[in-house]
Amino acid sequence: MRQLRVAMASLFILAAASGTGSLALAQVPSELRGAWIVSSWTPPDGESVSDPQRGLFIFTHGGNYSIMFVNGGEERAQYEGEEGPTDAEKVAAYDSFTANSGRYRVSGSTITYEAYMAKNPNYMADFGMEAANGVELEFSIAEGTLTLTWPNGFGATLRRPRGTN
Repeated sequence: MRQLRVAMASLFILAAASGTGSLALAQVPSELRGAWIVSSWTPPDGESVSDPQRGLFIFTHGGNYSIMFVNGGEERAQYEGEEGPTDAEKVAAYDSFTANSGRYRVSGSTITYEAYMAKNPNYMADFGMEAANGVELEFSIAEGTLTLTWPNGFGATLRRPRGTN
């Protein structure tokens, strides 16, 4: 347990010392910081999904982010049986979920995020080098709603979780 805490603390220190934290701090609008839950998705074909499955986006004051959401419109299947999940259930759980965390910076109405840790190991980048997985998306915040648009036309509308500012 102690080794896990030391490892986690080391990761946070590494991320903080990566060199972009001060740049991100100076440019992150205060209304962007904090937790947001997905209230709708808009795929590139334009048909909005107003009752999406769970999604949580977190943007910290220090320029770190975490994104987790269920892919598609179907609920994630629960595991059956008492012996633990089958291989097929593990694949279904993996395929139904997106998760990545790392650092981000803001320039005008553009967020650029770079995954340090991701469910997909091919998407992870080394912060010690020039990140090869940066994604730029456009954002706007109006009346407590965060709107995100990816380069491929995919969009999301997010709101604050109940009980938060």
